[in-house]
Amino acid sequence: MNNIVIHGRLTRDPELKSYTTNKGEPGQVARFGVAVNRRFGEETDFFDCSAFNKSGETIASCFHKGDGIVLSGEMQSRKTDDKTYWSIKVDSWDFAEKKGSENGAQSATGGNVPESMEEIDEDVPF
Repeated sequence: MNNIVIHGRLTRDPELKSYTTNKGEPGQVARFGVAVNRRFGEETDFFDCSAFNKSGETIASCFHKGDGIVLSGEMQSRKTDDKTYWSIKVDSWDFAEKKGSENGAQSATGGNVPESMEEIDEDVPF
């Protein structure tokens, strides 16, 4: 099984491009980069990502450089004469914090989450 899940921030605005399959069917692909901080230490990993058709269109219209994203997909390699390039083919994604949010809590529409919803102060009985 080939599956990867990452949570990071876009390193550039998604680029949406049209293409035609071998069968002559039209499609769209959004290409973008995601930076993920490692759990320990100060290092960051960078991933090239591709999202196709509806997912690609939505990502291209809703995300911008610096926005947070959680995505899962399949790692794919492409070899040239002297190098191997790795990228993620996005299967599913979700919104995370928006760029510039003070506390990281922001809704998918860009509005701040009300303070009453950020933290529950009472004990939950379950």
